[in-house]
Amino acid sequence: MKLVLFFCVICIIGSRAANLPSYITPCSRSLPTNELTDCVTAEARRIQSEFGKGIPEFDLEPIDPLPLNDIKANAGTFIITSKNLVLKGLKKMEIREVKFNLEKNTGSMKLFGNMTFVGDYETDGAIVLIPVKGNGKISVKCLDTNVVIKYKLRKVKDANGVEHLETYDTKQTEQYGRVIFHLTNLPGGETIGKTINQVMNDNWKDLIKQLGPPYTQAVASKVHEVINKLYSNVPFDQLFAP
Repeated sequence: MKLVLFFCVICIIGSRAANLPSYITPCSRSLPTNELTDCVTAEARRIQSEFGKGIPEFDLEPIDPLPLNDIKANAGTFIITSKNLVLKGLKKMEIREVKFNLEKNTGSMKLFGNMTFVGDYETDGAIVLIPVKGNGKISVKCLDTNVVIKYKLRKVKDANGVEHLETYDTKQTEQYGRVIFHLTNLPGGETIGKTINQVMNDNWKDLIKQLGPPYTQAVASKVHEVINKLYSNVPFDQLFAP
C-alpha cells in the first residue's frame, strides 16, 4: 500500500519556504547521496508524529486515518467491493530508509509495521466452494509488513515559469508477516460466518496476492494526488536547501 504520510514528511524537509513549519530542519541538496539519505531519513523519523496531525501550512488534513476511494477486487470467483474505506496505522510505522538521488531523479523508501483497512463491503461469489454473498463491515490487518516504494522525479514549470518537483512512475512492493481478514454480517448466520472468516485467514497468503493489488493501486493514486499538491506549492529551489 503506497503511504502518503511519509511522502508528505519527505516532500518538504528540504524546503526553506517562508511557511516552513518550525519543527522541520531542512536537508541540503549539496550533500552526497548517502549523506542526504541519512539526513532525510533522520528528519522524517523525528517529525513523523507531527504529520499524522495534518499540515495546515499546506492546507492538508490529517492523513492517519487515510480515506480511500471505493475498491473492487477479486480472487477467482470471489468478488469484493470495499466502500467508505480508511487506512489506519501510517503514523506508527517505522521509517527504515528514505532515499533521494537528485542526480538520477529517483527515490525510494523502506517502511515496516502494521496497517489496518476498515470500511464497508459488498461481496459475491465463493471462497473454497463456500458461497459468499452479502454486505457488512470489513477489517484487514496487515501485520509485520515490509514496504518498499520506488519512484521517479522530474521538474515541471508552473504558469510563471517557476520549477517544481513532481513524482511519477511510483511502484510499491510489500511482504506481509501476517494478514487477518474479518467480515461481519456474512450469509448463513454466525456459525457459517466464523467458518468463512477462518477459511480466509487460513488461506491469507493466496488471497492477499489476488486481492491486494487493487488496494495498492488505490493508495498509490492518493499518494500522487497529495505529494504533487505539496510539490506544486513549493518551488524546487526551496524544496531542497542549497
